[in-house]
Amino acid sequence: MKKALKPLIAVGILATVAFAANVENPLYAPAQFGFYSKTGFSSMYKQSDANLAMKAKDWEYKSEHILRGYEDFGFGLTDRFSLRGAFGYTHDFSIERSGPHNARLGIGYRAINKPVEAVAWDFYMDAWLGGISKMKANLIASTSELREIRDSMPLSFKYDNYANGRWGIWLGTQVGKTFDRVTVSAFGEVQKTYGNNNNQIKIEESAKAVVNGMVKASVRPGIISAVCTQVAVSAAEQVWCRDNIDKNENLKEVRDTVDSRASGIAKAYVSGLPDDFNVDTKNVWDYVAGLKTLYEINNNWSMGGGFTWRHRGANGVEGVNITNTSRIPNVPTVDAITKGIGESFKGSMEDGVEEFTLSLQGSRQLTKNLQLTLFGEYIFDTAEDKAQLGSDIRVEHGLRLNWQF
Repeated sequence: MKKALKPLIAVGILATVAFAANVENPLYAPAQFGFYSKTGFSSMYKQSDANLAMKAKDWEYKSEHILRGYEDFGFGLTDRFSLRGAFGYTHDFSIERSGPHNARLGIGYRAINKPVEAVAWDFYMDAWLGGISKMKANLIASTSELREIRDSMPLSFKYDNYANGRWGIWLGTQVGKTFDRVTVSAFGEVQKTYGNNNNQIKIEESAKAVVNGMVKASVRPGIISAVCTQVAVSAAEQVWCRDNIDKNENLKEVRDTVDSRASGIAKAYVSGLPDDFNVDTKNVWDYVAGLKTLYEINNNWSMGGGFTWRHRGANGVEGVNITNTSRIPNVPTVDAITKGIGESFKGSMEDGVEEFTLSLQGSRQLTKNLQLTLFGEYIFDTAEDKAQLGSDIRVEHGLRLNWQF
């Protein structure tokens, strides 16, 4: 009887080893001194949504064609500890935006590893490396033909890259179990990125025209008060002048004087604007949770899928770092005007996004060390009014080569 069982036990052990060696297995982890790499390329089709940010740029429901690259890797320090990294690059041809969209480097720990019960419980901590490069954007005027849209969002951002310019930390955990040839796992992650001013925002000419109007509107009340004081004798006449300057034709000459002075101040102020400025951003929290599964058809073929929810927290601005070199003799001063404009940027950027991703994949073991995977994802989301990442349709498909030794 024992002799008869030995071959069956051996086959079972070999099958378990072969299954665990599948890099696409959600519970895969490199053994001590083992190394794995997952290199992927994909194409994404995206159709923008119709939130305020897209309407302000006349980009609602427009198509975008995107290429993306991925590199995930890991190295086993011991059978329980491993180094891990994940990097990604995106190029959007339609909106001329490109750069790293992912940059993580950290360590993983397998707290529970019970081969007999096929149960695993992992913890991991990654450094978020978004601060390696600056967040770069252009400040532009909203181009919508609708007055209510321009009034709601007179200025908009055209982002040059996908970096957020911030450093941060990811903390995550995953628990899973293998049932014969099926593996299922659940995971959860939390990310905190720390606010800074590692960003560069260029001021486009169209934005300067909007700033010109903002300055005129901000200084006009003070100029009206000063001019009415000069042209009117009594206090009652001064009040009447201030109250009726924009609706009484008898005050047209006074109104023209006010508008001329306001235009002069606005023009001088805009001429002293720098080419770019930066802002102080707030800390941001992101949350991720999901399910993964893999079915091992045989030692060469496998298929899997998953569902992921991600909360992208809204960014916030604490301060605006901008200087102006113009010399304006009138009140309010340059600093007062700059402070007023800066206040309009402060607060939430209202760009949070809730993402939901459905994924499918199929893999073929080409050699003992090399595996080919085809994958596809469908992402649907709900985005806040000023989010740039929101979409009506987002579909991605691609392939990746996995190798290990």
